Amino acid sequence: MGKRGFKSLKVKLVSTDLTLYAGSRLLGAVQDIINNARLYEGVKLSQIMEAVYIQGQKDGAKKAFEQIDYHLALAKKAVPHKRPGQPRKRK
Repeated sequence: MGKRGFKSLKVKLVSTDLTLYAGSRLLGAVQDIINNARLYEGVKLSQIMEAVYIQGQKDGAKKAFEQIDYHLALAKKAVPHKRPGQPRKRK
């Protein structure tokens, strides 16, 4: 039994290097797949991991922008602002 918590593993993908943070069991499984895979399976695995990594970046950016939009909408509701327009005519 090793230490608890996340560990990191550097995985060399086709176009980038990916640092994978996971628990020891998952890292052991990924390490076995990387070491025991044939060339075709290794290339497919790296393409899948790269696609998942890129999609994760897009989803993370999407969530960040959704949070910003949500908080801006709350701020607009909290401080209603009306343009002054023309002043009222006095009788």
